[in-house]
Amino acid sequence: MNTRRMLVGCAVALLSFALAGPASAANLVTNPGFESGDLTGWLVFGQSPSSNVTVQSGDNGPSAPGTYYAFMNNQAEAVGLVLKQSTPEGSAGPGTVFYSFDLKLDQSDLGGVLFVEMFAEQAGGGVIGGSGLLGPLFPWQWTNYANSFEAPAGTSFLTIQFVAATGATVGSTCLVRVDNVSLDQGTTATEAASWGGIKSLYR
Repeated sequence: MNTRRMLVGCAVALLSFALAGPASAANLVTNPGFESGDLTGWLVFGQSPSSNVTVQSGDNGPSAPGTYYAFMNNQAEAVGLVLKQSTPEGSAGPGTVFYSFDLKLDQSDLGGVLFVEMFAEQAGGGVIGGSGLLGPLFPWQWTNYANSFEAPAGTSFLTIQFVAATGATVGSTCLVRVDNVSLDQGTTATEAASWGGIKSLYR
């Protein structure tokens, strides 16, 4: 390769980095802000005539723009109402897992408590690590929670679950809003220029 072509190649490589957009977190969660208007991507456990999860509008957590949030309404006695999502197998690996979510507790009476758990799981299922139990939490206004934990060797996917639990007492309640859920293991750069445009520099 002659000197001129080598210099052009170096310039193209540097330009490609310069034209890349800002790094952004690669969120592994489907429908993280419930902006589909429903619970697409999420599972609910512990439903009863007095405990359910719905997607509502007119309010939004502080960490991302949007209109919708998930409302966990548990007014049943001695029930753990769970909102849960697992990422696809092969979507995660060993290393640091960054998490973030917005919560707002509307009501908590007579033993009602809110917990959050995140798990690192191996292929085929089976918890091999995680964040540990977070809570009980009492975010009486919209609050963003963000931190990280280490996923061990063998991790294939991640699970996050929000638990609105009630006590074994009539009148126990736990009502909470959930929004802007994120699990990621790094960042990706957004391209701001086409490779076609960069290649044209060779002509």
